[in-house]
Amino acid sequence: MDLRGFAAVFLFLMGLSCVLATPVTFEKDGAEAVAVRECVPFDYNWRFRYGHAPDGGPGPGNADFTDISGQECTNVDHNPNRYARGDCETACAYNPDCMVWQSGALSGNCLHGGADAVCSSSKHGQQDGGQRKTAQPMKTDYKFAAKSFNAIDWKIVNTPHDFVVTGDFVSMPWDYHHAFLPRNVSWYRKEFHLPSDWKGSHITVYFEGVFHVAQIWVNGQYVQMHTCGYTGFTVRLDNVTGILYGNDSTNVIAVRVDATFGSGHWYEGGGIYRRTHLIHTSPAHFVHDGVFVSPELDPLEKTVRVTAEIDIIGSGHPLVTVIATLVDMSGESVASNESYNVTLAEGFPQTVTVLLSGAHVKVWSIQSPHMYSVMMVLKDVSHGTIFDTLHISAGFRQTEWKVDTNFKLNGDSIKFRGFSHHNSFAGVGVAIPDRIHLFRAQASRAVGGSFWRMSHNPYLPALYDFLDVLGIISWDENRDYGMEYVGAMHDMVKRDRGHPSIVVWSYCNEVECTQYNKQTGLSFRAAAKALDPNRAVGANGGTDGLDVQGISHGSNASFINFHKSNPDMPLVLSECCSCQTQRMNRIETTTCMHDQNSPGLLPYVSGSLGVWTLFDYYGESHGFPSVTSSYGNFDLAGFPKPHAYWYVLNWMAMISTDDYGRPPLPSNHVTRILDLPGEITTRVEVLSSGAALQLIVNGKPGDKVEVTNPGEPIQAKVDAPERVNCSFPRNLTSVQCRGLDHNGNVKTPGQCKSACCDAGPSCVIWQFAEKQGCWMGTADLSSCEPSEDPWVGAGDIVTVKNITALSFDTTGKVIGSHTILGAAQASAISLELDVPSPDTGTGTALVLDGHDAALVKASVVDAAGVLVTDQVVNITFRVAGGPGALIGIGNGDNHLHANAKSDNVPSYGGLARGIFQVNLDCVSKHRDRIVQIDVDHGPTTVNPGACGTVDSISVEASSPGLQTAHLTIPVSTSAEDLPLPVAKKSVALEGFPFLTNFAG
Repeated sequence: MDLRGFAAVFLFLMGLSCVLATPVTFEKDGAEAVAVRECVPFDYNWRFRYGHAPDGGPGPGNADFTDISGQECTNVDHNPNRYARGDCETACAYNPDCMVWQSGALSGNCLHGGADAVCSSSKHGQQDGGQRKTAQPMKTDYKFAAKSFNAIDWKIVNTPHDFVVTGDFVSMPWDYHHAFLPRNVSWYRKEFHLPSDWKGSHITVYFEGVFHVAQIWVNGQYVQMHTCGYTGFTVRLDNVTGILYGNDSTNVIAVRVDATFGSGHWYEGGGIYRRTHLIHTSPAHFVHDGVFVSPELDPLEKTVRVTAEIDIIGSGHPLVTVIATLVDMSGESVASNESYNVTLAEGFPQTVTVLLSGAHVKVWSIQSPHMYSVMMVLKDVSHGTIFDTLHISAGFRQTEWKVDTNFKLNGDSIKFRGFSHHNSFAGVGVAIPDRIHLFRAQASRAVGGSFWRMSHNPYLPALYDFLDVLGIISWDENRDYGMEYVGAMHDMVKRDRGHPSIVVWSYCNEVECTQYNKQTGLSFRAAAKALDPNRAVGANGGTDGLDVQGISHGSNASFINFHKSNPDMPLVLSECCSCQTQRMNRIETTTCMHDQNSPGLLPYVSGSLGVWTLFDYYGESHGFPSVTSSYGNFDLAGFPKPHAYWYVLNWMAMISTDDYGRPPLPSNHVTRILDLPGEITTRVEVLSSGAALQLIVNGKPGDKVEVTNPGEPIQAKVDAPERVNCSFPRNLTSVQCRGLDHNGNVKTPGQCKSACCDAGPSCVIWQFAEKQGCWMGTADLSSCEPSEDPWVGAGDIVTVKNITALSFDTTGKVIGSHTILGAAQASAISLELDVPSPDTGTGTALVLDGHDAALVKASVVDAAGVLVTDQVVNITFRVAGGPGALIGIGNGDNHLHANAKSDNVPSYGGLARGIFQVNLDCVSKHRDRIVQIDVDHGPTTVNPGACGTVDSISVEASSPGLQTAHLTIPVSTSAEDLPLPVAKKSVALEGFPFLTNFAG
């Protein structure tokens, strides 16, 4: 095969965590050999059991601590990521070097200490705590881990799998962080064959992520533990005593997952929640994550530096060289070179360097994210045999951090505009399919976000590939911070360092950056710089050893003062704007967004990169019955909220297309009414990019209003309704509305209501509380926020048949419009395919790879097809035919308590979400190996041959008394329709109609 054909194979596989999924024959320098690296999907047919083993419980089984509550300890370190007493204790128990734990009953601080910790009684001690003299061996003889255990009654599941989200919501007043979903220990077992021809080879299982603590057994033999839920790890199989080969010999891998404790103050899920791979290579091979193609391109030398870590198992000592070939996206070779020769020996891995000319390399940027492939070949010098091959995606750019010119990309200054994120989605928890991640990335670009902050942990590998090809800059953030977690920083940097989109390695977040010594920050810096010397290190909080200082939720004054004290330190607004709202009962948040983003505009601050957040997420709800956050610009089900359009206006329409930090999407005018028909009193909020605005209410044109404050909403007047029998249909109990006037002449709720009624159109809202008295006026409903005070009250509703907002330019020409319609009685359900869809930049079909997933929107409509937002109906989703299954539901309501895996969900604001996944695999490489290796057979059919013509997936949504809706989800067997190639082709979207046309 020539280089172009070889490159084409790689380009199809770009984005897979396991690269080179088919053997490829090389002809180079007269030698011909077969690269034996195989990466077989290991996701299917895991046996799963919810709950701990009958002979075990939570924790490592060795938590033999003596109670030292009330004592004070010295020589202890801050372990900042444990937000409960039990989490602090369990984390210490899993660490054999931790002998002391303390947790503040009031502060929530967690302290860990080693053998040198000294604890003594103190009348001032307010900490709970425990101490042990030695760490006893962890329990490893669980019944469920034995090879002979019969798990035939366990459910068969595929990974990625989040078992926590499958539970039911339970009110737990002591813990609002984790979505009120019970956390637990659970087990996975998988029976598998190893091909006979793999004997003598190097074989590993690669887990991209297991949350939280994973313990692994192979054939009943305890192998290893991994304690960071956000970094991947490999389990070597070929050196396990008693490993078996051949179709007649069965092996068993067992995984115990302890998700009873976490490291975050948000929902973190639990289980094997990322992809899993079985990797087979020759004895001589490239080490996992050992190849680094540096994205930093020196503007003078223009040299591409490639380093490769290589190793061997067995008794051989071959003389080898590494060949690296840089190939562009068309398959053309750009540069090629090879390393010096080295001799391999088991136990002595080697690192070699290959230098390639970068003279003809096109730089990676936000507008033009040029990507390349580097084809790596490990070759036996003496015999010409090819031992191993690897494909690495690469992009090259020049970065520079300076105070006076801000961050520079390829010599151009950039003001960051971006969002923070948490990794959960309605219906699937933290086990988010790749195409939904693509949807989230495209949504970020659609609202002007060209920066993605990984808060507060590393994400799955596929997401970084999306950011690379879409031109989204990112901030990669480590989770656990402290001397005992330096290894996690190392793992994150080693895995992700080849991505050109990453410009900062972040140590930690906010208060979790607090340490009692400078050594932690310096050690984290050393770990990052040893692997990647050119990229900046930073933090969203104060700590040592930084190149870039991030400040969270800081005021302008805090940035000004920091800059005065540290004039040479580059600054970023790394988190801001925790502005809460929902699609229903909307709250005005534009002032919050405007004010909190403003420090990013200071001349020595490189912008606002971490608006909190793009999407809502499970957890951090601040109290039951709410189970999700309300910070997102999109809700948990992926529906946009009103304040998403503030960013469309301010970060897209009002930013020049020549701005180097702006996504390469067209600059469209914005006209958006921010209110729902059922929530209007006497005025509506409208966003407009025009010079003037006009409302047409129920066919009656209003006056033109000049847009005097570009980028901010206009308050447009709507005539109040004629009041009948002093009726106020909108209930305003338990909320407090701002902007009302006090009436000190009335003393009861009834008198307050009557006074408002007598006031006529000048009063559309009345409220009364015993201490505060009577308040009346024309405040907008968006000003009404939940209150602990015992407010009662009510408001008028304007009956809206239609409201149209028109935007005009300076010449009086109409440049945009938006209409909202009042609905009649619910009559039917309608269905739309949001993902995959050209309207969201996510393609046109699902690929039959066993994993691809679709987002279906169900809308409650009246007979005219108008969305009905103020009636709640229960919607049932089902698959009527084709290769698919329903895997989750949602509606975006932060109070939704329906089980995520149910088929039934109430509408919220007229909308509901169904998530559907393909259950046929006709595309994954080595499907013949999957059939050969997997013993059990579960919900996904793997076809080792060609699938031929396959029916599309037919889904339907129904509700009693309403017309049932039907939808077809197209399917494909073409690799061109996989999410990553789709992303590559959609860099310059013509628009994002999903946002423009959204109703709700």
